[in-house]
Amino acid sequence: MEGMTRRLPHGAVITRQGATVSSLFLVISGAVRLSAVTISGREIVVGLLCRGDLFGEAALLGDPSQVRAQAVGPTMVLAMPIASLRSLLGCNPATAEQLLRMIASRLHRTSAALEDALTAGVPGRVAGRLRELAEHHGVPGPSGIRLRVPLTQDELARMVGASRESVNRTVGALSARGVVRSRSGRMTIADPGALAASLGSES
Repeated sequence: MEGMTRRLPHGAVITRQGATVSSLFLVISGAVRLSAVTISGREIVVGLLCRGDLFGEAALLGDPSQVRAQAVGPTMVLAMPIASLRSLLGCNPATAEQLLRMIASRLHRTSAALEDALTAGVPGRVAGRLRELAEHHGVPGPSGIRLRVPLTQDELARMVGASRESVNRTVGALSARGVVRSRSGRMTIADPGALAASLGSES
């Protein structure tokens, strides 16, 4: 697919909230953090994308970006100009269908996360987001599922829409039970079954 590869350092901003976007982006390596600032000035993380994920779909509609996209760690993305993309999709319906499925999948995950934030308590929201991160960004190993992306408790708090203090307490309780381990900004889900059980106890 025609496009331009961009290598980005940690923290590099790819798109800004409210800005015009002229390309659709594919994450090739690393991770991309999507966040939005509410009217009250509160920042909420709405997605953490990894290899194979798409973002920038507002460009397909000619709308300004609703999110800020920022590299997490060294990251590589493929920027696909909308003009070239439309020409390709017009000639290849199968590719267009696959693209729509990928976008719909990400939007579904975002909607599910927002629903959890409205209906679940902090422990359930933390457990749910950790389970999602393990599914999409985890590497299974002998000591558990290690998250490929760095995750601070500040970042996790923004992901679940809770205070850092309440998230610290929840992560501390999970750590005390041996469910998760955190070292140097990297988290490992040591007991996925117990994490799922703690999520179920919130429902």
